[in-house]
Amino acid sequence: MLKGLKGLVSAASLASTTTAVCARESRRVHAMAFARGPGSGDGDGASVQRLFDRCQEVLGALPKGTPATVDDVNAIAPLMDRVTPADLGIVPPTRAANHLALRLFGRPGTGPRAPQYPPLEYLKLHECAAFTMGVFCFPENGTIPLHDHPGMTVVSKLLYGRVRVRSYDWVKTEDEDARADVSTRVPRLARLVADREIQPPIPPLSLYPSDANVHTFHALTDAALLDVLAPPYAVDNGRDCHYFAETPLGPRGEPCGENETWLLETECPESFEVNRGSYVGPRVGSEAGAG
Repeated sequence: MLKGLKGLVSAASLASTTTAVCARESRRVHAMAFARGPGSGDGDGASVQRLFDRCQEVLGALPKGTPATVDDVNAIAPLMDRVTPADLGIVPPTRAANHLALRLFGRPGTGPRAPQYPPLEYLKLHECAAFTMGVFCFPENGTIPLHDHPGMTVVSKLLYGRVRVRSYDWVKTEDEDARADVSTRVPRLARLVADREIQPPIPPLSLYPSDANVHTFHALTDAALLDVLAPPYAVDNGRDCHYFAETPLGPRGEPCGENETWLLETECPESFEVNRGSYVGPRVGSEAGAG
C-alpha cells in the first residue's frame, strides 16, 4: 500500500517519483475488492490498445518534459472516450457486492479511528517519461485532495459513478513576483473555474499548465477515472505534486473576491492513501509483458 502519496503519480511511479511515500502491507479490505474481475460486458479490449497507440504517436513525439497541447488532447480524447469499464476488465461495484462486503468486513472508514480519506486504488496501465496511463478507483466518499499538476496536462475519463469536481486557476497578483524567492507557504489567490457533479456519459475532462491546473475529486458513489498525464509527475524535473487547503484571508489579511479563494500549500493529508490494485485488463505499453 502506498500511503500519503505526495506525488499522485498517475501510478506510473507510485513510489519512484514521490517525495513522501511510505510502503507497507495493506490489510484493508473494502467493497471495491468485490468489484474487479475479467470484463463480462460487450467491451472491446482493443480500444485500450488503440488509445495507447494514439498516445504513443501523439504524446511520445513531444520533446521531453513538454506538456500536451489542446490539439494533442483533441487527438487522443475521442479514443479515450470510447474506452469502457469492460474494456479494462473492470466490473463496476453493485449494491449486492457492496452489501456482501459490508456483512463480511464492515464498513470502511467508520469508528473512532476512521481515516478522513477512504483509501483509493490505482490500476497501472502504462508508464514512460512522456506519459502515463492508469485508473483511479474510488469507493463512495473517496476523495483526491486539492492538488496541482505543475507543467503538466491531464486528461480524465469518468468510467462509471458520480463525482464532484472542483477546479481552480491561479490569479496573478501584483506582489507575486516580489515574493518569488520567499517561502511558498503563503496563501495564493485562485479563481474557481468549475464546481460540478459529473456522471457518464460525459466527454473526457482536461487540464493544462495554466488552465484548471488545481483540482479535487470527491466520489458521491463508487467511481473510476481513467487518467492520461503528459508529462507525468517527476520530482527531479520540477513536477512535484503540491496539496492545498482553502483559507479565507490572504498573506496580509485581505479577503478574496467572488468565485475566488486563497489557497495555502499544505502537507499531503496523513490519511490519504492509494493502494496499488491488480489490473486484469489488456496489457499495453510498459505493462505488455507483465504477468
